[in-house]
Amino acid sequence: MIQFRQSGVRALSLLLLAASLLGLSGCDPVGNGSGPVRLVVNGPDGTADAATGKAYTCLRTGLTGSVVFDDGRSVDFARRVTWSTSDASKLRVSNGDEPLPSPATGFYSRGVLTPVAASATPVTITATFSGFSDSIAFTVGTPSSYTVQSKAPQTNISSPLATPGAMRIAPNSIIDLDVLAVVDGLPVIVDPAVVWSFVTPNTAIAIIDPASGIIIAAANAAPAGGTALTARASFPACAGSPDATTLDTTLTVAPLTALTITPQFGGDPLVVGNTEGFTVFGDFGDGPEQDLSLQSAFTASAPTTGAATVGLFNAAPGLTNLLIALEAGTVNVSAKFTSAGTELLTPTQTVIARIDTLTGIAIAPTALSILPGASTITPLTVTGSYASGLSQVINRRSFFTSSNTTIAQVSNNAQTVGQLISGGAAAGTATITASVPNPADSTMPFTATTTVTAANPTP
Repeated sequence: MIQFRQSGVRALSLLLLAASLLGLSGCDPVGNGSGPVRLVVNGPDGTADAATGKAYTCLRTGLTGSVVFDDGRSVDFARRVTWSTSDASKLRVSNGDEPLPSPATGFYSRGVLTPVAASATPVTITATFSGFSDSIAFTVGTPSSYTVQSKAPQTNISSPLATPGAMRIAPNSIIDLDVLAVVDGLPVIVDPAVVWSFVTPNTAIAIIDPASGIIIAAANAAPAGGTALTARASFPACAGSPDATTLDTTLTVAPLTALTITPQFGGDPLVVGNTEGFTVFGDFGDGPEQDLSLQSAFTASAPTTGAATVGLFNAAPGLTNLLIALEAGTVNVSAKFTSAGTELLTPTQTVIARIDTLTGIAIAPTALSILPGASTITPLTVTGSYASGLSQVINRRSFFTSSNTTIAQVSNNAQTVGQLISGGAAAGTATITASVPNPADSTMPFTATTTVTAANPTP
């Protein structure tokens, strides 16, 4: 599990989720006989009345201001506070006048910080409202490195490119790019800070979405040897400054020569009622490279022996590579993908489905630590034990709950089931419970738990 060393990184993770940058929460009306007594600035990590903070060049974060009333109430006045900076060449602050990066239109909300250049000398950000004021002193650091990663569309788990700084994709395929920054020696996904483009656009080869980094290759643009483009990630927050950063990755759209297919459970039987994923990779002639699992078309057909249909693909919307066993028997599984006008087929995999009795479940990891508010995603895995001695991953038969969603949440969505992410800025502990129906006793489901601790690591 990725951990972070200081609260500045936590703030960065929180605010790169983007929503808070575009519209900070509203405020309660003044009145009801209460009078304001002071204004406080709250840090990016949610710390009330923060004195210091840390920002990182090119990566926006944000502040809120609260007014404390004589009845003890503290009310968010982010939309009414006026912000100022002691050094706009290092750190700007929005008063609703910081433009969103092109091609978006509009402005960031008040209190959004734009770190322009590194500064060891603290930059003072001041909030004022109705005669009250409060300040916070920021140092501005610089990420030590950036890495471009890919992730399969429809999932949230990223992986390094097969070749750093370069990638190959097939015609008519999609790839989704992320950027990982190393901040004070620790990694954090900084996707929302990036705008993507091709240095020399060529829509006959591929197009790229500026906001998401999703690249779609043209259906037939793949001459022998491939055609190369340069995908560029830039950071509008520090454009024109000495710390401005761009990341270039070479994209080659090349023809495939073959497809490979790998079943999730290898040669083990598939228990009736369970699902099994299949991974399809495209081979460009020198080994499997591009993951096409969610872009291929799968089929499950009964052998010629006349066995009944026992498998069904696309049981979950958007997850075309999952086979669900409906009844005992045997099916032949294959996948196809059309590249540059040529339909490629995988070798056939034979899957045996059988009835078995679930006797218990386990969850992994059994304990983990997370950074409060971090956007890092941790997959949880539920494994079922069966009477025959077989063990099988059964995430999609499980239902996940959290004892404290302000600490951690787990997805029950078909596409991302079992993926854990922190619930917010709060520190503390949450118990995650996975439940699976017990076929022997409907009133006593099988359960397994993991403990999640959200805390700022000791420096």
